[in-house]
Amino acid sequence: MSNDASKSGHLSSHPTISSLTTTLRPNSTPTPSMALARSLSISSETVAGMSPIDLFLIQLETDNIETRVDAMRRLFVVAHAIGREQTLGKLIPYLAERVVGSNGNGGDDVSKKTEQDEDEMLLILAEQLGRMVPTLIPGHKGLVVLPILEKLAAVEETVVRDKAVESINNVLPLLLADGDKAATAKNAPSILMGMAKRLSGADWFTAKVSAAGILPGIYQFLTSTQNNEALKLELRSIYKELAEDDTPMVRRSAGRNLTRMVEAVAHLPPPCDYDPPFSIGHGGGNAPHYSVFKTDAQDVINIRKAVTTELKKIMTEEMIPVYQALSADEQDSVRLLAVSASGSVGCALGLDHELIADLILPIFRAGCVDLSWRVRHNLARTFAAVAQSLGFHLATAGAPNLNEIFRAFSNLLQDAEAEVRAAAVENLAKMTQLGGGPDPFSQHLSPILPALADDPVMEVRSKMAQTLMDCCDASTNVLPDRIILADFKPLLEGFLNDEFAEVQLFILSKLSRVSHLLAKMDAVVGTIVNMAKAPNWRVREAVGHLLPHLCEARGVSFFEDHLLDPWMKLLMDQVADVRASCVTGMPKLLSVAGGPWMEREILPHYTSILDDSVSYLSRITIIRSCGALGAAKKGMTPKLMEDIVTMILKGLDDPVANVRMVAARGLYCVMGSLEDAIKNNTVKPALLRKASEEDDADCKYFSKMALDACA
Repeated sequence: MSNDASKSGHLSSHPTISSLTTTLRPNSTPTPSMALARSLSISSETVAGMSPIDLFLIQLETDNIETRVDAMRRLFVVAHAIGREQTLGKLIPYLAERVVGSNGNGGDDVSKKTEQDEDEMLLILAEQLGRMVPTLIPGHKGLVVLPILEKLAAVEETVVRDKAVESINNVLPLLLADGDKAATAKNAPSILMGMAKRLSGADWFTAKVSAAGILPGIYQFLTSTQNNEALKLELRSIYKELAEDDTPMVRRSAGRNLTRMVEAVAHLPPPCDYDPPFSIGHGGGNAPHYSVFKTDAQDVINIRKAVTTELKKIMTEEMIPVYQALSADEQDSVRLLAVSASGSVGCALGLDHELIADLILPIFRAGCVDLSWRVRHNLARTFAAVAQSLGFHLATAGAPNLNEIFRAFSNLLQDAEAEVRAAAVENLAKMTQLGGGPDPFSQHLSPILPALADDPVMEVRSKMAQTLMDCCDASTNVLPDRIILADFKPLLEGFLNDEFAEVQLFILSKLSRVSHLLAKMDAVVGTIVNMAKAPNWRVREAVGHLLPHLCEARGVSFFEDHLLDPWMKLLMDQVADVRASCVTGMPKLLSVAGGPWMEREILPHYTSILDDSVSYLSRITIIRSCGALGAAKKGMTPKLMEDIVTMILKGLDDPVANVRMVAARGLYCVMGSLEDAIKNNTVKPALLRKASEEDDADCKYFSKMALDACA
């Protein structure tokens, strides 16, 4: 059968779709159709002569679910094979009638066949229908797939509904992308409104859950066309009814999509840094997506320009009551979604700090002290982004409210639940930037830091160590050195002595951000030196990266007296990554200490190891260090370069092939920095000899590569 299949021109339209992934099988790839054709009650010759559409239809008619699933995975390939006309005229109607029992006019009930089919097949169908527009089906004809997706959006299985809603939302922005836009703008609104009404008016909650997910997309489509204000009013009314539904799952879906809905109602433009294909919601979720740290930020300008007085009125009269009701819902799963959407609601009010203070701040404040820890935790996770989008930092008049925001954040940092504290701590650096200066930090956050640094829960301390160094980021330049020395130095000492290596690593990996202050942190430096002997190799690796920065902060004499011995021990460490940290630190050490010092203090040690070490790994480390040093620019001297080349050339004659290969690669790396005299009189003859005498293929290859660089 496989031979016949390979000769068949028809079956060449069944390649494997390796990029197809599903929620139920994240890494699944289609099985060859010819293999599954054995499950069909027809001969192999008949199968080989079938067209793609005929084989697809027969596979879907079998009782074998594996065969039907395989066929559905190939839906996109089959559609391309038969072309656009047959897809629209034969394939889509068949799927509508046979697979999901739809006649194209919609309805409330899913067919018996759909109920019996496995959810995986429906999931794949929902995914592939979304892919057909616009790659195969033009955007202006994308309406033909919506009746099928509408049916799938009402099934019981959650993942199928979610995928159907996702596909619908992907298709909606494409309806006006090409073709007869005038006809689409005329016909589509009634079709889309019918779909919204059927789903929202269904007897079972599953369809209503999906309805809340597609309303923002439909609203945005209506906004892009003209004279649809009455329909938009009706959509807002439908959303309000869903938000007041008796079923918690429906209200939860309304809360989950509140961000997207208010952004659509307020006609908010996409954020400046957002990427297609998302056309609304700007990345999904309820976290704000706009960068509004500064008054002159482009997002701030765009938001204030887009949100007119009329839109503010619609927001305050219609959407704010929905937001307030969801935020006060008896179910904490609903409240947590609504409260975390506060930032987007603030943007939808045009960043008007007076309206936000009256309508949103009380709800935001209540969410921070909600009796349910889940509400507090969800708000703590996105606190900085929500606080940013409230816009109090953009106006001097908002300073009192900004202080209230910081007090609420302080309460979350001291929450009784460790999960809430850990989530809030992750926002510490962004909140420091939001304050616009050191005063809010010193007043509200600094007094809490010692308690967080000593938190009994390791996760809190770990996140605190990580975000603490982010507060010191030089690019933000928010906290002056006096605050870092006064407030952070004791915390750094405690973190470096923490019993968990993870906490230590977060500090060590970013301590270079305050390297200019290490001269005033004797206890911190002493702890770092002692950590060069730490049993955890990742800690030793981090120390290796940090030692050149200590040399810069404390001076070359301090490195000679206290750091040279730890440096040499790390250079000879048993773990390759620890040795590599010293290799990568050579250029930094050269720029700090200078070429003469390197010739006098470092190279004699390295030469001794290269000549006397019995371990080829040690010799490789030395040669790699020389290669990294030779490629550096700042601080290099002719004498130092000559000594480096001499050491690397010794590696070319090493008895171990790995060492010779590393030496050849090292010469290739330093070739651009060599003077012509050294290159032509010393390096080139050695490489010519090695290229002709070398027996090892890899060594010969890298020798020739270095030789080519000599030219």
